Formats: sequence, structure tokens, C-alpha cells
Amino acid sequence: MSTSSSDQATASVVQALQTLYHDPDSSSKKRANEWLEEFQHSVEAWQTCHTLLTSPEAPLEGRLFSAQTLRAKILYDLSQLPREQLPPLRDSLLSSLSPLCSPTAPSGSKAVLTQLCLALADLALQMPEWENVVGGMIDQFGKDPSTVIVLLGFLKSLPEEAGNSRIPLSNDEVQAMLSALVSGSAGQVLGVLTMYIQATCVTTQIQISVFEALRSWLQAGEVMASQVAQTPLFDASFDALTSDQLFDAAVDVLCDLIHETQEVEDNVEVVQQIVPRVIALRPQLEEHKEDADRIRGYCRILCEAGECYKDLIVRHPQDLLPLVQSIAECAAYPDLDIVPITFYFWYTLAMTLGRQPSDPSIQPILHIYANLQTVIIGHLHFPGDDEHQTAQERDEFRAFRHRMGDTLKDCCHVLGAPTCLKRSYDLIVNAMGKPSPSWQEIEAPLFSMRSMGAEVDPDDDEVLPHIMDMLPKLPDHPKIRYAAILVISRYTQWIDRHPENLAFQLHYISAGFDTAEEEVSAAAAQAMKFMCQDCNQHLVPFLPQLHTFINSVGDKLDQADMVEVCEAIGYIISSMPAELAASALKEFCQPLIQKIQSVAVAETEVDKPTLQKVADCLEQLDSYLSVVRSIDPLPQECHQTAVELYGVLDSLLNRYSKLYYISERVSTVLRRGLTFFPSTALQPIIQPLLSRMTISFEQTGYSSYLWITGKVTSKFGDVANQPENQALGELLLGSFQSVTNFMSRMLQDKVALEIPDVMDDYVHLLIAYLTSIPALVLSSPSLQPAISHILATLTCHSPETILVSLDTLVILSNHLPSNHRLQEIFMTYGKVIVGLLINGLIVQDFPEDALDQIRIILNALTSTGTTQSQKLESWFGETINGLPGHVVPGGEKQAFLNDVHLHLIERSSSDKLKNALNNLVRAARRARERGRQARKSLGAV
Repeated sequence: MSTSSSDQATASVVQALQTLYHDPDSSSKKRANEWLEEFQHSVEAWQTCHTLLTSPEAPLEGRLFSAQTLRAKILYDLSQLPREQLPPLRDSLLSSLSPLCSPTAPSGSKAVLTQLCLALADLALQMPEWENVVGGMIDQFGKDPSTVIVLLGFLKSLPEEAGNSRIPLSNDEVQAMLSALVSGSAGQVLGVLTMYIQATCVTTQIQISVFEALRSWLQAGEVMASQVAQTPLFDASFDALTSDQLFDAAVDVLCDLIHETQEVEDNVEVVQQIVPRVIALRPQLEEHKEDADRIRGYCRILCEAGECYKDLIVRHPQDLLPLVQSIAECAAYPDLDIVPITFYFWYTLAMTLGRQPSDPSIQPILHIYANLQTVIIGHLHFPGDDEHQTAQERDEFRAFRHRMGDTLKDCCHVLGAPTCLKRSYDLIVNAMGKPSPSWQEIEAPLFSMRSMGAEVDPDDDEVLPHIMDMLPKLPDHPKIRYAAILVISRYTQWIDRHPENLAFQLHYISAGFDTAEEEVSAAAAQAMKFMCQDCNQHLVPFLPQLHTFINSVGDKLDQADMVEVCEAIGYIISSMPAELAASALKEFCQPLIQKIQSVAVAETEVDKPTLQKVADCLEQLDSYLSVVRSIDPLPQECHQTAVELYGVLDSLLNRYSKLYYISERVSTVLRRGLTFFPSTALQPIIQPLLSRMTISFEQTGYSSYLWITGKVTSKFGDVANQPENQALGELLLGSFQSVTNFMSRMLQDKVALEIPDVMDDYVHLLIAYLTSIPALVLSSPSLQPAISHILATLTCHSPETILVSLDTLVILSNHLPSNHRLQEIFMTYGKVIVGLLINGLIVQDFPEDALDQIRIILNALTSTGTTQSQKLESWFGETINGLPGHVVPGGEKQAFLNDVHLHLIERSSSDKLKNALNNLVRAARRARERGRQARKSLGAV
């Protein structure tokens, strides 16, 4: 590249970076970013980035971009350079390092140094002719204190990059380079790190870098913990805990060191060195109890040791008891950001101890678990009434309570659920014995009872009867009632086996609906649902009481709670014999139907609140049917109900089909009805139902009407295919043609992206037709516009919609060999199909599962157009060449087109096209990852 063109390229990069970082216009930023990503793929980038990197006048953005780009090109594009240019490249990178350590180095130099160290590591792994890499780096940068940071940065990067799957080496090549470059240098590296950690006047920064490099070699498995234990690095890591500046780095390296000894039998000697040093940290918990950051670090070390040495704890409980006690102190720490660090330890130790161990030597550890339960219940306490929390803090604390509940289950695992339940019960009894206990003292143990429910035997008769007897005596505080109702909710399986208190429990739950607190009412609805689900047989005699309850408080309940109550009653009805179930269902649903009918036939328009109540009635009706689903056999006298109910819904839609919330609720009830009633009961309403759905869709464009049309087709497709039911088939087909034609009109005014729900339901409708009455659909004049609509749907962003659209095209592709008309339609849309599928796969980010579907569709298309290979090839060429270079590099584009050309010539199998698509996707992923890494690195500016 000439000097003038080089200067121009450098100026262009600087200008693009200026725009990316400082131009407020987002579209300009986007264009600049895309230009930079494409530039990174070019051969010219090597020289331009070298120029920017070594220019004293270059801005930080330019130097960091250059370092990152050179690293990316070494990783992905090293093949662009002749092998004889690799030594000069290496030397130029090495010469760029020392200035970055200078006291006068500009800000941001550390980020540049990191990128260059990674680049050199990647180069070393791909350059076997670069001999004595580690020794050479030590000689060049390890003797001058000012450049030691460079050496340590490189040593940190080397084992990290050795496991980088993006480096284009075969497994054999990787193993050879690992053996020679990394594993073969481990002893040398360990010696260098030991030397620096012992050096006089060593700086804090060097010490931190030593620990970081050591972590890298430990994590890569190239340096063993046993090797470290034989060097001063071992003591230095523990000793560094006394330093404020080194504390975090020391915690990190010690956690890694301990982690690498988890195979205890293979590391007995080093574990014997580690355990006493870790146990000796216990006094620090008291000494630094006011410093949460310090406690967090000590807690991490202790828990790492506890998790790794859990088997030792069980085998030698007396010797390792202090370790468990130390972790228990961390669990009792008031900072609730630290407490969760201990949770995994308590879980792993509980699983190792087993359920309720009886070994006497384990008793001290079981005592710790007993205290842990009390500690956790203490942490469960809500803040005092006079303490203020933000909404986010309240939500975070509620979520944290559930995590603590898991640790309570661990306590149950080793102590036994009755023991733990008894402890929680005793805490409540003791609190209630006080003159004026806080509500938190009672609520927290109640919450713990709920959390431990999964560990409790439904046949337990030891503690649960006392707990159930205690509930009526609890103070009438909304938080306590909420927790108590949820306790009942959690133990409904136990209640099913002990139904003697059902009347009280049902009353207690029902009373929860009378409170002003929304969360209490919601808990009551949930408890009612679980109670009816698990105790349905016992609750059949209570149906009259529940009917009275619904009629008396139904209008007062929040709709969400009412829906859960309806579902709850549905569970009772579903457990009854068919005749009784049908009668009970009618008794509960008839009042809802009457309310809907009164509005549907009202002589005047009703107000919005009344219509909202109608929508609520429809949702409640759906709740009953969603649980009952069907009654088999449905009594004959109930068949007429289908006609009557549809008459009510049809009248409602006739007046209010344009109200979205009415359309949605009616459609949901219609769907339930299609499942609930047998086909014979529904046949009289098919024609008016399809007509109403078509008219309503054309009036509103609401997708729910498409949804029901598809459901009707799925239910009656088999019947319509019978010769004697030709009229039914024509009726179904007529609806398909009507909605398809209206879709064409809709898509003249709107793009698919604006109506994603309509597009999604249309695709499902078409699948229903293709699977139910395929012959009629494939011969329909509406087939071509239908396929056009499916192609439009591929521009929507929903992964589920895209996959079902592709499924539809696959179904159609399966009919291609035997359907000449369908072949012509596919060729008519061939260019569009190729463009949508390739761009969707590469640019639009179709779901990963889409690849197989796309291969089937494109293979069917190319197999169909056997006489039009040139046209097919041009479609692929236009699509691929239209992809930006930063999305798919030029070489990969050409490779894909070559494979497509061979596929069109050979046509012997789809493997050529399959492999071409796989390679194209891999190339796009590499480019995307490359761009992501570039943006991540540039973000360090």
C-alpha cells in the first residue's frame, strides 16, 4: 500500500472512531461501527493498525482499536500473511510493549497492553517456528522492573489463550503447541513468579500481577496446587491477606488453589497444608467484623474449602469442625449479600452427610445445622415497621427469602423434617408467650414452615397436627394471616390424609378474602386452588357452601383471585362422576352465562364497566372449563347447551366484536367449548361459527378470530374429508379463502412486523388447513397469496413465529414433487424465498433450530427448478453478495456460492447444500463473535 493510501486509510479509521465515540447521531454511530468491523477483515488493516499503534499522536481510541484489531487478525486472519512475514509481525508487536509501561504512557495504556499480550499469545500458539517463547519473553522483559508487568501480562494470557477454541488449529496441532509452549514452560513460569513474589522492593502492582498469572496457570491445569505448595508462593498467598491492597487478589488465588485440590485423594499433602491455614483465618472474622468486604473474602475462602473438602469433613468431623463453625459464623453475618455465599456449602455437606445421619461423631455438625435453622429464620425477618425500603429492595428481599428457604430444606435433610418443624413451631409458641411480640417473630417461622414443606412426609402425625391446631390462635395481623394461609396451601396433601380439620381450614382461607390486603386475598385464592386440587374428594360435600361463597363475595374479589377460585372449584367438579359433574358445572356456570346474555341482548348499549364485568364472567367461565376440560360421557341433555351457549356468544360478538378484550375472552371460551363438547353436539353451530369468525375478522383484523377458525378446522378436518361431508369441506375452505383474501388487503396497508399476532395466528391457521384438508387447500386459488403471507411472516422477530412459518414451508415442500402448480408458485417466489431464508439465517438471527428447516426448503426449491439452474444460482449470488463484509467475509461468500454451484450441477444429494449452509452459518458466527469481541475491547476506552 502506498504512503498516501496508507495515510488515507489511517485517517479514515480515526474519523470512524471519532464518529463511533463522539457523534450523538445513532445512525452515524451504527454506520461507523459497521465500517470498522468490515475494515478489520481487510488485508490493509495489518499495516494501518501498525501505523496507528506506533504513532505517538494517535488517540487512545485508535491505539486500542489497532491493538484489538491486530489481536483479532492474528486469531482469525493469520492466513492472509505469508509465513515469512510472521517474525516481523511478532517483532513489531514486541517493540510496542515497553512504551506502554513507561511512567509517561498515556491513559488507557493498560487496556492496549492487555490486547497486545493476548495477540502475542495467539501468535505464539500458531507460530511453531517461534522457539523458546517464554524464555525469550523473560529475557526481554523480565530483567527491568519497569517492564516486568509486560512479562506477567503475557504469562497470564498464554494459558488462557491455549484453550481458545477460535484459534484455527487441529487437535493434534493444539496438543503439540500446548506441550511445547505451555506445559513445557510451567516449571520455568513457576520459578519466575516465585522470584518476583520474593523480590525486595517488589511493587504492589507486580504482586497483584503475579497472583493473576498464577491463577491463570492454575485454572488451565498447567501448574498443580502441589507444585505451588512447595514454593514461597503458597505462604505469600496467605500472607497477602493482611494487606488491604493485595487482599482481593489473594482471595482469588487462594480460592483457585483450593479448588484445584478438590480431588482430595490426589492432593493429600497439599490439603494438609491448606486446611490449617484456612482454619487459622477464623479469628479474622471477629477482628474484621465491621469490614463487610473483608468478611466476604474470608467467607469465599472458607466456603471453597468446605465445598471441596466436604468428604473430609464427614470422615474427620472433629478435626474439621472449626471450618464448619467458621462458615456458620459467615452465615450468621448480618450483611445479606454475604450470607448466600455459604448456601452451596450447606447443600453439598447435607447431601454428603445423607438423610438424618446417626453417627455420634457427626452430632456437633448436626448441632451447627440446628443453629443454622434458627439463624436463617432470623434472616427471614422483614425489616421493622419503621424501616423504609424501596420497591426494588423489597422485591430483592422477597426473592432472597426463597433462596434461604432452600437452605432450610438442607437443614431438614440432615435433621429430619419433624425436628425442624418443631423448632419453627417452638419459635412461634415462644413469641406468642411474650407480652407484645413483633409480627416478624411469628411470620418468619411460619414462612420457614412453608419453605420446608417439600421435605415433610404427608403422613406425618408428629408435628403438623400441632401446627394446624395453632393456626386459629395466631394474632390477626395481615402478614401473619398471609403466611399462615400459605402454610395451609403448602400442606394440602397432608390435609387430604387428615381431613378432620377441613371445615376450619376452608373457613380460614375464605376469611382471607375479607381482608383489605391484596396479597392476603391472593394467598387465599392460591390456597383455595391447592386445597381443591389435592382434597377434591373430601370437598364435594362443601360445594353448596362454595356456591354460596361465590355468590356472596364474587363481586368483591379481585378478578385474578376469582379466577383461581373458579379453577379451584373446577378441580372438585372434575373428581365427580359424569352426571353429578355435569350438574355441578351447570350450577356454577349458569349464573355467568345469564350475566353475559343480559348484556348481549340488552336493548341499549351498556357502559364500559358493565362490559368489563362481562369479560370477567367469560374469563371465569374459561377457568372452570380449563380445569374440567371434558366430562366423559357428557350426558345427552347437555348437548343442547353447546347451541345455547354459542347463541349467547354470537349475540355478544354481533354487538361487541370490535372490543378487543371481548373478542379475546369469547375466543378463549369458544376454544374450551370445542374441546369440551363432542363433535355431534357442535355440528349445528359450525356454519354460523365460521361465518361469525370470518365477518368479525374482516371487521376488526383481530387475530383471535383466525385462531378459532383454525381450531374448528382441526376438530372437523377428518369429518370433512369423508365423501358424504363434501359440504363441510367446502364450508371450511370458504372460510380459508375469505380470511386469506382479507389478509392480502391488510398487508397492502401494513407490513407484517406491525401485526405480528395476526401473522402468527394466520400461520397456525394455514398449518391446520394443510394437515386437515390438504387436497382442498392445495387446489385452492388462495394458495398463492397464502404462501406470500407465510413469507411475509418470516420478517417478524418472534422465534416461535419464525419456526412455525418455516414448518409451514416444509409441509408445502413435501408436496412439491407431486404438485406442479405448487412448483410454479415456489419458483415465482424463489428469489424471495432464497433471500428471506439466507438473510434470516445470517442477518436476522433466526433461531438455531431453523437451520434444518431451511436446508429442507432450499433443497426442495433447487430440486424443483431443475431446468432453471442459472436463475437459481443468480438468486443465491444476489443474496450472498448483498451481505455486508463484516457479516460474512468475501472468502466465505465465494466458498458458499461454489458449493451451491456444485449442488445445482450434481443434484445427487443434499449434502453439498447442507454443508454449504453449515459453513456459511459458522462463518457468520465467527464474524459476529469477532465483532462482539471488538466492541467489548473498544468499550474499555
